[in-house]
Amino acid sequence: MTTRRARAGRTYLARILCCGRMDWGDDAVGPLCAAALSERKIPAVTLGGSASELLEAWRDARHVIVVDAFTAGAKPGAIHHMRYGEPDFQPERTRSCARGPGLAQAIRLSESLHCLPETLVLMGIEGADFEWASTPSAEVAAAMPALVEAVARQWQTLLRGRTAGAGAAGRRP
Repeated sequence: MTTRRARAGRTYLARILCCGRMDWGDDAVGPLCAAALSERKIPAVTLGGSASELLEAWRDARHVIVVDAFTAGAKPGAIHHMRYGEPDFQPERTRSCARGPGLAQAIRLSESLHCLPETLVLMGIEGADFEWASTPSAEVAAAMPALVEAVARQWQTLLRGRTAGAGAAGRRP
């Protein structure tokens, strides 16, 4: 069972939050995805991935896509796509959680405070190399175009799925 607070005053219909750091190898999945989406004129916000950053960033959004590197034990370069409420949803397997209070903690806090977005989708790539001052691995680099395309499709799905009145004056995508 999911409880959610009233949506009055929300500013964004949907947001893409890309987590990670460019200077830690495969942790660059989020920032690289944000840059590629920007080239397509799709707005994305780059964050470090801390719980407080995530809570603040999705506070004013109805639908959220979080992009992050994964450490789920899958083959490096594998693309992950999970939706909150589905059995395979495992936010603790993201890189932001490996660095400290991250996505899993933000979700738990949002559940407690009844402020989860209506839709929360987690997407990313399984990483292999998270060494400081390294570049993304070949597997992650090869999977980036497919991830960017998948995020762009998910974005369009969220925007098309809005209900009557969701595009009211003052709302931004």
